[in-house]
Amino acid sequence: MAISEPFINKNKIDGYKRFLRFHHSIANSSGQIWCFWNHVDHYEILENNDQQITIKLKDSPNDSGTYITAIYAKCLALERIELWDSITDVSSKLDGPWCMGGDFNVVMDTDEKSGGKPHRTYKSMDFITTMDSRGLVDVGYTGPKLTWCNNRRLTKRIWKRLDRVLVNDDWTQKFPNNLVKHLARTGSDHRPLLFKFNDDQ
Repeated sequence: MAISEPFINKNKIDGYKRFLRFHHSIANSSGQIWCFWNHVDHYEILENNDQQITIKLKDSPNDSGTYITAIYAKCLALERIELWDSITDVSSKLDGPWCMGGDFNVVMDTDEKSGGKPHRTYKSMDFITTMDSRGLVDVGYTGPKLTWCNNRRLTKRIWKRLDRVLVNDDWTQKFPNNLVKHLARTGSDHRPLLFKFNDDQ
């Protein structure tokens, strides 16, 4: 499980780990991304910065590993350049199934925004180019398309699809069944994403 922008001091993450009954937890360098998981005791942190954290999870010391990246991107395009660079850098350190998900704070296409000024495609190019060059593809989703709302009155309301899950080919080879559900918003301006996957056994 990954939580973006918890609004809680990251020093309290261990208490929440116990409360939620997870075995492991880690926060990124800014405390804006919290990750929790069970069962897998062998892991390595490949990247930890203020917009992403990438973890290599291994079932055993000799396992080749599976890679998970949790994202909480900055609002400004210039600040997100550091994220795209760090994704490119971390991709050179991994070889195997890779899943990336979270709040990218940018849409991929004009139909992923409703309300406000029309989206201009050039604003998506850094994101699209980075994902394409790293061999990452959008898993897709079920449920309402748009995941974020500015919560303003109807005439000022804006919806966007800022949250998504992407995987590489090695991931789909190992886990051919992948499903992302956009859940109902409850107390947040973002919809939670439920990501289900399993192997073919």
